[in-house]
Amino acid sequence: MGEIEEFAEALLDQLSVEINEEKEIAELADKISDDASFTVKFDELENICQGIFPQMAQKINEFIGISILPVLKLEYLELKEFKKMKGRKVFSSNDARVFVDELFDAVADKDVKKIAALIKRDPAKFLVYSTYAKSYISKISTTYGDFLDSAIYLNRFILGSYPQIILYKQGPPFESKFDSVKSGYNGALKMTILEEQIHSLQQNLHDLNKQAVIEVNAINEELAKIILDLDDSTANELTEYLRLQPVPDDFPTAKRANLFFMLNPDNFIVSVLGPDVMTFSKVEVDPKISEMIPHLLDIYQSRSRPKNLRNDSSSIGYLSKVAQANSNAPCCIYNNGGNGRVCCSKYSKRRL
Repeated sequence: MGEIEEFAEALLDQLSVEINEEKEIAELADKISDDASFTVKFDELENICQGIFPQMAQKINEFIGISILPVLKLEYLELKEFKKMKGRKVFSSNDARVFVDELFDAVADKDVKKIAALIKRDPAKFLVYSTYAKSYISKISTTYGDFLDSAIYLNRFILGSYPQIILYKQGPPFESKFDSVKSGYNGALKMTILEEQIHSLQQNLHDLNKQAVIEVNAINEELAKIILDLDDSTANELTEYLRLQPVPDDFPTAKRANLFFMLNPDNFIVSVLGPDVMTFSKVEVDPKISEMIPHLLDIYQSRSRPKNLRNDSSSIGYLSKVAQANSNAPCCIYNNGGNGRVCCSKYSKRRL
């Protein structure tokens, strides 16, 4: 098996817990269906939700005085379609849209060959968007619903068998426990629909964040391309300088993937700057790292100030002005004897 195929396998391996849970749920649902002793019946998911939907909408209106979107509707998706829908929640440029959809489709099918083909076609996009696939799909078995584009999508795979599995696991006699499980089931559906109806009210914020994420993903793609294009000598030197785990030379993509995940702006802002990010007025990259990746500082600065979010009310773009108002302390990535650390004169050191 080549390096690219191993990459594809690794992505599915990271989803193995979720995949195994899905398999167990499906097998248990089939077992319940075949068990003649299990005779209790729950109302159909669609019938329950159609009754709950207007009730929750009315409560929202009474509580906050805002009506839900008149076009808002319920959709019921099976497992694969729900996973593909989660892919549509990954906001990307038009150029990357087809790639993202195909990646989520391949992961939903657990198709190693198709995933490998996508990696070969555009490894930079894979490095950026495979993280979304892992994050979104790894939570499918605990995700009851989601809002997207004027629709609330309900996870039929989970919700369609949820009450039967809960009741079945409690053991016979099933009839005596039916009402309790039914009540809990209806409560879960109410909370799911209510939560997603509230999300639907935040359309303006949603649109603002969507544009920000599209720009950030484009910046991450740019960095991934730069790192993937590093020559072997630079990649090896940078790996050693950052004290990353050595990767054999016959796995060049994996070596550069390690560098990307270490140096990508998300890791830098979240893992390095951390909760004190607003106290920093300046970001400086270790000159040695800048020498090997000259555009890294520009990418970090672009990441913290997306072009359409440079106003004081944006989620990330306002950090620079806030930092200047709170501190004069610069933040710099430096190596400290090859140890890869970040230094902030006002705070303790953090590992890069």
